[in-house]
Amino acid sequence: MPVEYAQQNPGLNHVGHRFPTPILITQLPSAVEELITVRFRTAVVTNRVVYVGNVHKTNQKGEATVEGDAMYKSSVNKFDTFADFRKIEASVADGDEIIKLEEFADRILQFKKKKMHLINVSQEIEFLEETFLHKGVSIPAAVCKTDYGVAWVNRQGCYLYDGEKVTNLLERKGLRLISSTEWGTTFTTANSIIGYVPNKRQIIVLKDCTTSSAGDIYLYDLITQSWTFGDSKIADSQAKTNFVNDWDGNLVCVHTSDTGTVVKWDDASDSSQGVNITTKDIDFGQPHQRKKIYKVYVSYKGD
Repeated sequence: MPVEYAQQNPGLNHVGHRFPTPILITQLPSAVEELITVRFRTAVVTNRVVYVGNVHKTNQKGEATVEGDAMYKSSVNKFDTFADFRKIEASVADGDEIIKLEEFADRILQFKKKKMHLINVSQEIEFLEETFLHKGVSIPAAVCKTDYGVAWVNRQGCYLYDGEKVTNLLERKGLRLISSTEWGTTFTTANSIIGYVPNKRQIIVLKDCTTSSAGDIYLYDLITQSWTFGDSKIADSQAKTNFVNDWDGNLVCVHTSDTGTVVKWDDASDSSQGVNITTKDIDFGQPHQRKKIYKVYVSYKGD
């Protein structure tokens, strides 16, 4: 009498159809059948793996789906190979979509419009480390990478992730350096962008990158931790691309309305017939007491 073999079903023991010979599995379905083709809005490379976000996915059957809040990762050293099971979702069906991915210190910063997810990718299995509400971005150009960490801008503030914590650069020692009305209402727009000047360790926030821009900027010095406002410092008659750093480390952008002129950030001093200096509120450490100032000395350097 021939020996019979049973196929084991999940949750049950030796229940099912009987076969005269053992069942041999020569290839797992996930090896081929779950390969997908993806188009994506944003991508980043870290640990020899590509992570893509806000994808248009097509499976082996030709079925296409759009997954705005999903992130997929490639195989190691196979930057164009993606599978359906290598999907990472920090939040699902929350009415938001991934705008920008950036990496720093074995973390991926997943920016959505309303929030930022901090995802730890130091191990084989990624995990959500923290979620920061109200720290999302409206466009990809609102995020840049510095040698101090990742910086980004929105209507609530300008932030820096240094590998350990997220800091609002508009605040220092419990004091707000720029008022919320000035920053959120007067200055920033839905098209505010950010760039980094590496040789001077400075962050530049441009008010608007569209043709309606006034060309105003705020400049933050990472060394002195101070802000400076610049009136119409970048040509305002043309739409501009995102900021990038060229091979020399210069901060550049392209004017898209003309022949694609590349413009480099230049902070060389220009002559002026008048200077208006506005200081912070000076209370001499005692804001509740009335003071009388009899003399003020102003030191300056110029021609």
